[in-house]
Amino acid sequence: MKIPLSWLKDYVDFDDTVEGLADKLTFSGVEVEGIEQIGGAPAGVVVAEVREVEKHPNADKLNLCRVDFGGGEELTVVCGAPNVEAGGKYPFAPLGTELPGGFKIEKRKVRGVVSEGMLCAPDELGLSGDHSGLLVLDAKWAPGTPLRAILGEPETVLEVEITPNRPDELSLLGIAREVAALYDVPLKMPDISLVESGPPASGATSVVVEDAVDCPRYSARILRNVQVGESPDWMKRRLKAAGIRAINNVVDITNYVMLECGQPLHAFDQKLLDEGRIVVRHPAAGETIVTLDGVERKLEPQMLVICDASKPMAIAGVMGGEFSGIHEGTTDVLLESATFRPAAIRATSRQLGLLSESAYRYMRGVDAQWADLGSRRAARLMCELAGATLYEGAVDVWPTPQAPWTVLCRPSRLEAVLGLSTTPEDIARVFGLLGLRVLSSSAERMEVEIPTFRGDLTREADLIEEYVRIYGLKRLPAVRPLAMVVEGADDKPYQGQTWMRGLLSGLGLQEVMNYSFLAEGLLDLFDKENAPDRVKLTNPLTADHTVLRDALLPQVVENIGTNVSKQVEETAFFEMGRVFRMGADGVPAEEDHLAIGLMGPVGRSGLDKFRPVEALDMFLWMKGLWMQLAAALHVRGASLRPADRPWGEAGRGVEIVLENRLVGWFGLLDPSIAREWRIHQPVGVLEVASAALLKDVDSRRPLAPPPAFPCTRRDVALIVGADVRHEQVVKIARQAAPPELERIELFDIYQGKKVGEGRKSMAYAFTYRSSKGTLTDDEANGFQTEINNALKTRLPADIREG
Repeated sequence: MKIPLSWLKDYVDFDDTVEGLADKLTFSGVEVEGIEQIGGAPAGVVVAEVREVEKHPNADKLNLCRVDFGGGEELTVVCGAPNVEAGGKYPFAPLGTELPGGFKIEKRKVRGVVSEGMLCAPDELGLSGDHSGLLVLDAKWAPGTPLRAILGEPETVLEVEITPNRPDELSLLGIAREVAALYDVPLKMPDISLVESGPPASGATSVVVEDAVDCPRYSARILRNVQVGESPDWMKRRLKAAGIRAINNVVDITNYVMLECGQPLHAFDQKLLDEGRIVVRHPAAGETIVTLDGVERKLEPQMLVICDASKPMAIAGVMGGEFSGIHEGTTDVLLESATFRPAAIRATSRQLGLLSESAYRYMRGVDAQWADLGSRRAARLMCELAGATLYEGAVDVWPTPQAPWTVLCRPSRLEAVLGLSTTPEDIARVFGLLGLRVLSSSAERMEVEIPTFRGDLTREADLIEEYVRIYGLKRLPAVRPLAMVVEGADDKPYQGQTWMRGLLSGLGLQEVMNYSFLAEGLLDLFDKENAPDRVKLTNPLTADHTVLRDALLPQVVENIGTNVSKQVEETAFFEMGRVFRMGADGVPAEEDHLAIGLMGPVGRSGLDKFRPVEALDMFLWMKGLWMQLAAALHVRGASLRPADRPWGEAGRGVEIVLENRLVGWFGLLDPSIAREWRIHQPVGVLEVASAALLKDVDSRRPLAPPPAFPCTRRDVALIVGADVRHEQVVKIARQAAPPELERIELFDIYQGKKVGEGRKSMAYAFTYRSSKGTLTDDEANGFQTEINNALKTRLPADIREG
């Protein structure tokens, strides 16, 4: 937001440099992003009249001008501007004048003719980038008139960033209130007194609000005999400095008051309103409106529109309609001053792709109490600057006015938090500077009434923050850092996550970090059935951050898609973060998760990377990554079982089960989801609860002496049904095996005509070793026979031994 300094000083007098003001504002929470000088004119530049123009004898594109600049003599000036002509009046920089950029005007020869000054274009004066010709001035100005007398003094403008929780600062008065508190000076409010010489407004119009939730307040005033014309120069300069284009006096007044008070306004030509009245409602099916930008827009039922007796005339809080606006022939004005529900305006603005200054303020929140102040201020200016006659009163629909609320503040708590010593009287003084009324005060507690424009103040901590903002963060006493050892505190989760982060990085993955807030549409793309259990934000800052994430995978896949759009052909990402779900008791619950996303030939090296990645390759790489991770984190007893997920490719995913509890899933991403980001190759994904992985991260495997005796290996091929899984074989073999069985390895799987349809061959290597001596063939064969018999009966299986 742009804050012209001269305009700000209408409401607050302070004695400081602009740099000092910027520093104070920034440390109070209003970040000043820039300071610039705009408008005005360089010192010494005056109005000059060109008396004669003739061609330069030595240059076709140059002219020799005889210039009268009020100095009692005429000078010769060489000029190349195409629009110079005799009798015209233009800015003139006499000898010795310094123009922007440090360019000093001196007498010099131009193609053999001495030029004794310079006629100026807008860019040479620092007014704009226009160099198409000289700046043409009104003929009424006498030669020698300082250009600053016409254009005004240069304006200093502060560019400030207002945080989302402070919509009350989206105005000159809001910033002035902060400045007044920072410098302990009074705040001067604009004059809103009115002379109401017409009949009652209630007799000239009516207002019906059909949805008081989306429109808590709607006020309408009636003005007659309005003379639409140009705004005065001072108003146009202020609007331009604030980044608003001047249109006409009526529209400019509504914009001026919005910038001044923070209350958006809209002026209707009442003669263009059917029956001259207002109805605030939701659109009917199929209704459209042509907005002020000339675009016909389809209205949705959830939007809010301002209508006359028959049709929509404006999109509430966003933009007016083309056929109800102010024009040169307007004489009767209905002045709207209203408040709307922020979430409703935010949704409408986003859906239509329209973001106006009014919508920006309504999206943040406009205090309904200020609707009357803004309306009165604009009505007064219209009477002054447009010759309007104001009807008596206003038609004000406000069924449930909001009352101020109270917050308790303990001086002892304030001192403890800030580390300083103060008094209840000083605390009350600071609160008073901010417009907060102290209802009762003692050494133990203070009861503070919060005005409705400060919706961000709801608890004691907020009041403590307000105090220190004005007291000065720089004045807080320095405190030596204090570290406390908390007895019994468990830092194993933190240490485990640090170890897991290093482990994943060591395996070649890169960490990504995403916001916990995101758009619900991204989560719906992966699993819409979880929508009822999501934690939704009551007052989201933007439409892209409406819910807390209930999974990490959607954003990790989105990160992969972003890299694909930048022609990155290989990604291996992981994210460690928190997910949120609404518990059965209605209270949000949170849990730490780990997510991994793989794309491209991440499991290959060298020239092998040029081969296309098959689905089986990607699945096995993800499985290998899981096994490496589980082994390094001492995860014991985890089992995998086939399971599909809404976001996974059918038949290409497995659940991770630990201690009979489902803790995660990995597999291949559904290709239809991948195509949302134009990914046309397999994507491997994994998500697992971190707590399950880190449960035994600090455990130590007992040391064992190196084997003293050789091992014996027996190979077995099992002919089994196609649905038999490796973990079934291992489980049965382990149950039937003696202690001497050291290792079971699956080294081949075959499916084909040789084993029959619906069957497969699984080849295993069983390794035996005894700690007491070398095993004989008979002993090893006996062990294997016991296992084979168990596999034959319990799977069942046909066995070929080797």
